[in-house]
Amino acid sequence: MSAAPHLSLAQVSFFHGDRKVLSDISADIEKGEILGLVGPNGAGKSTLIRLVLGLSACASGRILLNGADMSGLSSRARARKLAYVPQSAQLAFPVSVFETCLLGRTPHMGAKPKKADLAIVSEMLERLNLGDFAFRQMSELSGGERQRVMLARALAQETGLLVLDEPTSALDIGNQLFTLRVVAEIARERGVTAIIAIHDLSLAARFCDRLLLIDKGRVEAEGRWQETLTPEAIRRTYGVDVDIALLRDVPVFAPHEKSERGMVDC
Repeated sequence: MSAAPHLSLAQVSFFHGDRKVLSDISADIEKGEILGLVGPNGAGKSTLIRLVLGLSACASGRILLNGADMSGLSSRARARKLAYVPQSAQLAFPVSVFETCLLGRTPHMGAKPKKADLAIVSEMLERLNLGDFAFRQMSELSGGERQRVMLARALAQETGLLVLDEPTSALDIGNQLFTLRVVAEIARERGVTAIIAIHDLSLAARFCDRLLLIDKGRVEAEGRWQETLTPEAIRRTYGVDVDIALLRDVPVFAPHEKSERGMVDC
């Protein structure tokens, strides 16, 4: 008997009031795979992430982790199995970078952190080039630096599943590449499965093993970027035409309206 996928979305649907936000979303994600969630604003990507996190309940369908339904997991048990990187860090009280990252060890710690917990936090801060920031206050950091701290916190949590909601939205292009490369390395080295909701199609194609193209709460296409991000699919879901080119084997997507065809900048 073959092993169950690491994470399965089995005909997942969700309503907001009377409006159906997600309709029969299904996908299997294997251990160590990076799945990108792409699609226009309001497509349902963040809603799907909330369901995986257990912040909302499915109206129908199930979300299975290693073949077991996740709906019955306690918050602590869920935190041992999956880590989350939100779009932005919410700062409710003064806290240092090290303390923020240490919060990722909470599901594994007792009343006080052990040497192993402190070592893991230090390792992840160094990995994200944040070692020199360890004892600075989060409020002193830029939005992009805070975002990297949130990723370090999630990695310090040492779970098998990593969920990221627009992790590069506050980052410059250099840190976008750096951050997603770290995620890809962690996935490969430690067999961590990652789900990434992302708007940048070039980054999605470059770093995700497979893509789920969602529009109006439905899966429009699934597979490698070549199969998913076709000009026809992009026109259908985003409402724009697109030219696709490979530069150094990296796909570049240039959207344009019909009136712009043939226009050349002088």
